[in-house]
Amino acid sequence: MKTRIVTGLVIAGVALAANTAKADPGVYGQPINLDGSLDIRRSTTEQFDPIRGQSVADRPRPDFDATPISVGSFEFFPAMNFTGYYDSNTFAQNGHENSDYIWKFNPAFSLLSNWGQNAVGLTGFGDFDVYSSDADQNYTSGALQAEGRYDIAHQTWIAGSVNYQRVTELRGNPSTPGNALGPSQYNLYSGEANAYRGLGLLKAKVGYGVSYYDYSQLELIGGGFQSQNARDRVQQKVDGEVSYDYTENLKPFVRAGYNWRDYTADNTHSSDGENLDFGAKMDFGGIITAEAYLGYLRQNYFNFNDAIGALDFGGDLLWNVTGLTSVEVKASRSIEETEIGTASSYIASGGDVTVTHELRRNVLIDAHAGYTGLDYQAIFRHDDYYDAGFGGRYFINRNLYTDMTYDLQRRGTDASDQNFTRHILLTRLGVQY
Repeated sequence: MKTRIVTGLVIAGVALAANTAKADPGVYGQPINLDGSLDIRRSTTEQFDPIRGQSVADRPRPDFDATPISVGSFEFFPAMNFTGYYDSNTFAQNGHENSDYIWKFNPAFSLLSNWGQNAVGLTGFGDFDVYSSDADQNYTSGALQAEGRYDIAHQTWIAGSVNYQRVTELRGNPSTPGNALGPSQYNLYSGEANAYRGLGLLKAKVGYGVSYYDYSQLELIGGGFQSQNARDRVQQKVDGEVSYDYTENLKPFVRAGYNWRDYTADNTHSSDGENLDFGAKMDFGGIITAEAYLGYLRQNYFNFNDAIGALDFGGDLLWNVTGLTSVEVKASRSIEETEIGTASSYIASGGDVTVTHELRRNVLIDAHAGYTGLDYQAIFRHDDYYDAGFGGRYFINRNLYTDMTYDLQRRGTDASDQNFTRHILLTRLGVQY
């Protein structure tokens, strides 16, 4: 089971679906945030936990899962993806669309301890993209994460991680100026510490996280450069959760958090905020598993007239319809940063559904559809992002697999001349050990 979790960390398991509003397809299938960064999974706090209600996409496949290289008391998982894809609208424009063929190379690795107690891990990957017709759009991204967990006692541990990402925002991103010659990029430095304590049926965890966004200057069409220092910021958060195992199948929880966002060069968009949610984790015999919550979130932008408040919600429902078919539905809401006009921020609300079917033990197909709505605050603008597609994965053997996917992305907005539609066709060869 540990092997399956770890390999999924670096080679994306069987995540064939593109994420909503995502311009760049298939960066190892990790969840991509609205700002383009990734949520890299924390393997050291999860690798020993039992997994119940696994989807068809995530279940172990002993004949096709990668086998690690033993390095003393560590396990090393190297991987490489070779991808070619066609993008019908590389600049996400309304009319005068520019298409291109893009070649993507993704080396990746994980080095994880294989101890019975405590854990450390190192994970990294690169994303090298080469455009066939427009070299100005070429970019290099990547990430490196170190993490660890110290087991104090049974059901008691402390853990932490440090992370670096080089993040790319492709042209067509609302926050990237229209006269930018190529994509916008920034460095994201982050760290996190948390503690967990289980007292019988009662569980509690607290955490602290900090992130620094450092934006690079933009090269402009026609020459010259434009600073993006006004977007540089430090985001900090503290959060906690208390849950109670009412039964093995019903575990209600209350979750709360406080954050503050400080812009380092221009404090116009500096803010603080909080959230309070009530929810439950549910298990209906392993056939249906779910987590759902409802609450309230608020962000106070000091230099704008009103604080932004909204109903908070989220959830993840997995239904294993049969032993060969899974349906997963996700939904979430958040308050996000923006540099568009005089907007203070926007509220992002959305969700997606993915259906995965196992044709054969080594052949998977899936279809997905998603929607995200962006409600900009302090200005009159609303964006609707739609995403739908389908694909398949063929495991050639435990060291090779190949993907073929199609993705349709569309933005509808009341901003002038900002609608777009793009079609993405992708083929991928994955190499893993």
